[in-house]
Amino acid sequence: MTRLAVFDVGGTAIKYCAMEGTELQLQGEVPTPDTASLDREPFLATLERVIAELGPVEGVALSVPGVVDVDARYLHTGGALMYNYDADVTEWERRFGLPVEVENDARCSTMAELAVGNLSGVRNGVVLTFGTGIGGGAVVNGELFKGSHLYSGEASMMYFSTPRRDSELRDDGAWSTACSTTGMCRRLAEAKGIEGCNGRELFAWLEQGDEETARVFGEVCDDIATQIHNIQCWLDPERICLGGGISRNPLFVEGVRDAHRRFNAELNYAFPEAEIVTCRFFNEANLIGAYQHFLRMREKRGA
Repeated sequence: MTRLAVFDVGGTAIKYCAMEGTELQLQGEVPTPDTASLDREPFLATLERVIAELGPVEGVALSVPGVVDVDARYLHTGGALMYNYDADVTEWERRFGLPVEVENDARCSTMAELAVGNLSGVRNGVVLTFGTGIGGGAVVNGELFKGSHLYSGEASMMYFSTPRRDSELRDDGAWSTACSTTGMCRRLAEAKGIEGCNGRELFAWLEQGDEETARVFGEVCDDIATQIHNIQCWLDPERICLGGGISRNPLFVEGVRDAHRRFNAELNYAFPEAEIVTCRFFNEANLIGAYQHFLRMREKRGA
């Protein structure tokens, strides 16, 4: 059984563990070094220190934000991590003295579901994860689909309308702005005239029967259903897995299912109803997916 040091690199924290098979050992997290810095050394030093603390391992598996060429082991972009733009991961291998495999974080989540989760055995499926943004991944003919430019699954970049030129990051009209957990909470806060709220408060108000919360929640679910329809028109998935912390609450999944059924009922032609379920894995999905990706890539490389 292969024992690896596995990392899930986020914008605020780096989660880690030693992993062997399906067993996650010595789990922990450390703060992510200054994401605005162009100096990669603090990031690599942090990984190096954790690898040493995890004990003997046979390799390093990472889930990271950004556009990743897994075959070349090259990060074209690093998402919010400015020091990981144009990063040659083979240099990390030489530093650690261990084989290293890296994959995009949303695709790691999809890989976890495909390998040992709720997309196992599914020929065509989709993962959508809701948090600060909306991550995604597609499985086509039983394989993780990446597209020609490694942008498949960049759900946050999908739009409802053309963004205003004065909007921050041109994010006005983007799906993540409207329907991520952060976007949903922002919409509710604006509707209630309050400074802000979080997902726990939103669902507490929903469970208490608050009418304004129910109205905004319904609108968000309708918007999600619209984009699910668009995804269906291109990929025709048999199953869609919803992930992210918000998906732990059954009200969210039921809300999206109901909106999906309403959308289909309003069409004047027959359209398939996709199976909508939760992901099997939540906070540990990227770690599990990174491990599975490492195994697949080492087999592919004949290593």
